[in-house]
Order: sequence, then C-alpha cells, then structure tokens
Amino acid sequence: MSDTQQARHISFAQAGDLLRLRLKHGSMALEYYAPFDVDHQTPHTKDEIYIIMHGHGWFRHGAERVAFAEGDALFVPAGLDHKFEEFSKDFATWVIFYGTEGGEQDIPAPI
Repeated sequence: MSDTQQARHISFAQAGDLLRLRLKHGSMALEYYAPFDVDHQTPHTKDEIYIIMHGHGWFRHGAERVAFAEGDALFVPAGLDHKFEEFSKDFATWVIFYGTEGGEQDIPAPI
C-alpha cells in the first residue's frame, strides 16, 4: 500500500476502544468513539459530526436532549457542552472533527 493509500485507509477499531483516531487530512479528523457506561466528554475546540454506527440512547447538547439510533447524524458546534446519555451497551459512533479552532461561522443565505 502506498503512503497516500495508507494515509486514507480506514481501519475499524477493535472491541473495547474508547476513542481512536482512524483518518486525518488537513483540519479533518475521523475518530471512533465507544464510551463505557458514562460519557465523560467536555466541549471540543472544533465543530463535530457524529454518525451513529450502533446502538441507541439520548444525546444532550446544550439545553436540548434528543433520542438517537443507528444511522443518525448529529452536529455539535465547537464549544457546546454535550454528551451521550442512557445509551445501549453496543453504542459506537464515528466522530468527525473539522474546521478552525473555535468552529466555523454560519454564512447567511442569500436573499
């Protein structure tokens, strides 16, 4: 496998991993996240997207709490307090961090 192919290759994490980097390019990092019993996250410095691989539960972001399940995508802007709650034992998600420190700003839609 060439260096370029190896840098873009995604390998799946082994069972029992909590957080593991899988792929990085520029400001983007793809990670695998599977917390045990309690999610102890603190706010991050970059925007992030979660893509739920397995399981279900509740996701708290700021003052809002929403149900999630396999296949859902969740967005969290940089700096916002968030965590997964009451999740199933098989819960695992991809996490994509991207953009500048402090997060990207919304661009108003043209009128």
